[in-house]
Amino acid sequence: MIPTLFAKVKAEAFFLVLLAVAAVGAWLYVQYRQVSADRDDLQHRAELICAGSGTDFAAMGKTARGVRCAEKVAGLVKFKGDSDQLAAATLAQALADHDARQNDDNQAARAAAEAASSAARRPGRHPSGRTQPRRRVRGRQRHKAVAAPARRRHRRHDDDRT
Repeated sequence: MIPTLFAKVKAEAFFLVLLAVAAVGAWLYVQYRQVSADRDDLQHRAELICAGSGTDFAAMGKTARGVRCAEKVAGLVKFKGDSDQLAAATLAQALADHDARQNDDNQAARAAAEAASSAARRPGRHPSGRTQPRRRVRGRQRHKAVAAPARRRHRRHDDDRT
């Protein structure tokens, strides 16, 4: 069986070599078409990028195709990086200034609250530092002192109706 197989392969060797060459040729053709499609796609993208940057992709004088466009795009990328860095630095400085102002405001508010708290704890002292006479209200006087503003309100309300 094996000797007969080798005999058939030997008889058809020319056809088998032709078949192998055809397969390699087909594979190379497919690879060439893929490379051509990739090249055309890249060239189209480069033309779009160059048009977006405001230059041509075509060769000008002794300048090769795409060189001016590459220089222009590189300049635009550098500008974007510089402007982003400047914006970040400006934002960081503004944030630091805001934090400093807020800390100053918090310290001032804390100092005012402490001053008011200490003034409230000292009897007979006004927050401005002057002394106030202490009023002592006893018994019936307390009731009059509390009830008087309510009576006044009713009187004013009655006066408004007339």
